[in-house]
Amino acid sequence: MTLTLLIACGAAETKAALLQGGEPVRFFFAPARGDEGLPRAAEAGDIVLARIKTAAPALGGAFADIGAGADAFLPVRRTAKAPVEGALLLLGVRRPALGGKGAVLEATWKRGLSPRQAAALSGSGGAPRLLTQSFDPAIMIARRAAAFGATAIIVSRPDAQRALAAEGIAAKIDDERFADFDLEEAIAEALALLVPLGGGARLVVAETAGGAVIDVDAGAAADAARKPNDAVNERAAKRLFAELSRRAIGGRIIVDFLPPSAPARRQALLKTLEAGADYYERQLGKLAPDGLLDLTAPRRDLSLLDRASEEAGDDFIRSGRRLTLDWTAKRAVAAVETRLDRHPRLSISLDAGAELARYIEERPQWLARLAERYGARTALQATQGPARSFDVRER
Repeated sequence: MTLTLLIACGAAETKAALLQGGEPVRFFFAPARGDEGLPRAAEAGDIVLARIKTAAPALGGAFADIGAGADAFLPVRRTAKAPVEGALLLLGVRRPALGGKGAVLEATWKRGLSPRQAAALSGSGGAPRLLTQSFDPAIMIARRAAAFGATAIIVSRPDAQRALAAEGIAAKIDDERFADFDLEEAIAEALALLVPLGGGARLVVAETAGGAVIDVDAGAAADAARKPNDAVNERAAKRLFAELSRRAIGGRIIVDFLPPSAPARRQALLKTLEAGADYYERQLGKLAPDGLLDLTAPRRDLSLLDRASEEAGDDFIRSGRRLTLDWTAKRAVAAVETRLDRHPRLSISLDAGAELARYIEERPQWLARLAERYGARTALQATQGPARSFDVRER
């Protein structure tokens, strides 16, 4: 089935959804056009100029400085020549920093680059740094999505279309497609704890430091049928990998299915899982008679939850999570864009709590882009409400 990449070039952020049959199976994020040169952490698919700091043969690799005070690990095969300490190397980022561990690098860095881009980077020298900060954000997202098999690209702005075309990447503009698909709502749904399966059944997705625990809950479906387990399990199995993919969850994943009614039903459930989405790489373990499944998937990116939130509540026995200030600010600007997309000439007031208002004020280019694109001025008003709350209203 065709995988379509929808790239929305917002005033505060470039974001995208990879769609299969109209449903999102992966999200991608990059700076807004014009903000790509601002400091940021290395992402999977980035290219860095790295200086080898310390060889670590016992660990099968070497540690490298990738700039901005960040270190990363470069795995080296036993049969390969060990990198020389102090050497400057062009390397790709295979996995970003996760869970307190630095990024993981790889020798392959030209994948997905045009000949012009590869030639421009080949002569890089100087201090260790992130080289792909100079790339157009739409190009960076297209490169990352190519690894998932994206076959068509739709962008929201002509300047992004031209940037992609300059690198030989075909993209088209389809305003109706963006109007029909609410990207912000889809992202919010992928952050929710509960995933409806229909008939009152649901998945309960709880992320852990090393993966996730997912419970298949029959809910009201248990009252609607005499033996709902097999039907609910089937729906859950068909939804599982799309949900894990859109949330970018990897690591060890435990899925607690409802107990299958018979061994034959357990085998049928396993076949459904084995035939699941090929865009989500995983290794299935055994499916126990009671419905417990253990599987693993590579962790190659921040999960959506880790990207959007941070630990909070250190004074409690167990800390919770809250949306980061940066994430909330970008959602606020996106809410203004949504309103202006429908009514381009409105005068909008973005009412924000003091902390959020200050964060947006420190990034005046965001609201300036709104004024440039829509010809309408957005007034930012600090309110007395919760520090990170916001509301968009017509003035």
